[in-house]
Amino acid sequence: MYLVGHAAVGMAITSALGITNPVAAFGVGWVSHYFADFFPHGDEAVGEWTKRGNEVRRLLAVVVFDGALFLSVFTIFTAHRGFSFAMAAAALGSFVPDVLWGLEKLFKKKLFGFHERFHFANHNFFHIRLPFFVGILFQTAITFALWHSLIRR
Repeated sequence: MYLVGHAAVGMAITSALGITNPVAAFGVGWVSHYFADFFPHGDEAVGEWTKRGNEVRRLLAVVVFDGALFLSVFTIFTAHRGFSFAMAAAALGSFVPDVLWGLEKLFKKKLFGFHERFHFANHNFFHIRLPFFVGILFQTAITFALWHSLIRR
């Protein structure tokens, strides 16, 4: 799942639970990442694409696009709802598992062994591979619905 989607899940759960403490929200965001990754989301083709070239550069391109999309939507959220440290912390927490994984790719070294094994085992737990087009539509629909509910709340 892309970061913009992970942020929406983490923020929605944080909001639904009424959490206003940024530290607790960060933790909820972090844990929500694993929950979201549990379900198939059809972006395996992007991972395969990154491995067919300079993996770090290609991952960076995906992260830059995804990060820009997140910042755009978070800016809209903030314009409608005002800035919330808890919501920002939930979003940042939701990025942590992928940041840890990305650091291992960047440094080409296993830095977080247990985490890497847990994250991989949890990712698409059901081992269902969705076609890329279906996965993108699924992620887009869920992400849009969550951001829409967060902004309109």
